[in-house]
Amino acid sequence: MKKINQHRILQWKYAVLLLVVLSGCTKDLDLSPRQEINEKSFWKTAEQFRVATNLYYEQLLPKHSFDFDLDSDICHSGILNLESTGKNRLSANDDVWDNTYRALRQVNIMLVKAKEYKRDKSEIAVLVAEGKFFRAFAYFTLVARFGDVPYFDRPLTGLKDELLKKPRTSRETVVKNILQDLDEAAKGLPLQSALAPSDNGRITKGAAQALKARVALFEATWVKYHKTPGDANGLLDQAIAAARAVIASGEYGLFTDFMTPQESYLQSYLLAGNDSREQILARRYAGSDGIHTHVVSNLVAQSLFGGTKKLADMYACREDGLPITQSKLFKGYGTMTSEYENRDWRMSNTFMVPGSTHSHAGNPFGEIPNFPNLRFLPGYRLRKLVSTDEECAFSFQCTEFKHVLKYSEVLLNLAEALYEKNGSISDGDLDATINLLRERGGVAGLTNDLVNDNGLNMLEEIRRERTVELAFDNFRLNDLKRWGTAVKELNQHIRGVNIGSGAWDEQFPGISEGQKDAEGFKIVEDKATRQFAERNYLFPLPAQQIQLSQGVLKQNPGW
Repeated sequence: MKKINQHRILQWKYAVLLLVVLSGCTKDLDLSPRQEINEKSFWKTAEQFRVATNLYYEQLLPKHSFDFDLDSDICHSGILNLESTGKNRLSANDDVWDNTYRALRQVNIMLVKAKEYKRDKSEIAVLVAEGKFFRAFAYFTLVARFGDVPYFDRPLTGLKDELLKKPRTSRETVVKNILQDLDEAAKGLPLQSALAPSDNGRITKGAAQALKARVALFEATWVKYHKTPGDANGLLDQAIAAARAVIASGEYGLFTDFMTPQESYLQSYLLAGNDSREQILARRYAGSDGIHTHVVSNLVAQSLFGGTKKLADMYACREDGLPITQSKLFKGYGTMTSEYENRDWRMSNTFMVPGSTHSHAGNPFGEIPNFPNLRFLPGYRLRKLVSTDEECAFSFQCTEFKHVLKYSEVLLNLAEALYEKNGSISDGDLDATINLLRERGGVAGLTNDLVNDNGLNMLEEIRRERTVELAFDNFRLNDLKRWGTAVKELNQHIRGVNIGSGAWDEQFPGISEGQKDAEGFKIVEDKATRQFAERNYLFPLPAQQIQLSQGVLKQNPGW
């Protein structure tokens, strides 16, 4: 197969989209202009299947965006977030629903046409496996957001298609289908090492197995903590087996070889991390052929977003490996930098230490007291995800990949699944998973003795590790939802740095007593404004979809 470039495929996009429209319209609705490419001339060669499959990389892999956990309790922009506060409302349409089902229809067309392929089916076997991966990816997006959703394994043929009257399929069945698609995809996909250099970036066996570990763990914990139908232990077994398969393949590993070990975590998200061993699947960019404006880099660099005290407090102390509530090595909040001392290197790779200078495209960031826009923010300025590439900063020609599946997540998924299944985890399994991440952060290992001797909770420590490692990777809200803790965690004050000590006075002029808590920490958003409720664990189905189904689709509880 030829190299995939997720942006160069635009020249094919309109032809394929036209084909999709034509194949799904009734005669009366067919308003598309006639072109040479249609069902009679398409789907005849392996190259045509490759063109169609390339489109799914563009449609379904997430792009760089403003999201990065702003919908949770670990990031804040100074503006009320509707999702994390439970104030999102029922609407006529939902972009995630519309775009995902639109893409799913195209995947299903390809998979149906593959069964009808008249030539040697081995020519398109890998492409079919990629299609099944993308179908699984798309349905997992829908299930995580809406719960039960209509499941279609073939494209709708028009307004009279009987499938339009199909009610929502149970999430248990949808997830079963997702996992089956991923099993079948893994059988037909190559290992990363078997890819030709020109094919780098395509879906691999490791990607299918890593996604399976993610899906199975997500659904297992959802079943366990929400008491919904399903076999939680069976799903955990699948998550464990899939994660172990990724690890046993030897195809991947953590990125630890940057010029200074303590910066490897940071650099894994920047140019140095493109095509590193830690990357399993990414949305790729390649210079003039495909760029992103990297809103994260350029706007975070201007302090338009910030981390919260809750996240900052999660980083353990390096030498003893203990959380700050237990460690005697924690230096407190008396100065602007004291809380960073002897902490996990990931903390100073995620937040910018006040007074330090970091290059943004060759220009140093303004040192505190020159951090702008702090008055409405928590005060923890982000360093993670901020590009150091000059081309990115000045011309917006950014080429850092958006990582979709990383080896670090696989390690975390395995550790969590083992504990959820057994109610315990061995020191050997901790060393093979979480302690690899802690080692990169310079933190003493997590052991059963450490937990027991200091009155800690192992599950909480595993979840803490997941949160700090994957901070701003868009996992936090879904994690809180599947754990059933969102109502508790999201309805607390959103707090920032300690402004009661006086160290931050110049940065927050005019802050009143009511804007800080009894301990002196800045209240960025009062808990009274946060109303995340049970109904918010799932998004409402778009009202228009319910109307079009003539009531066959039923709304989620509470909406």
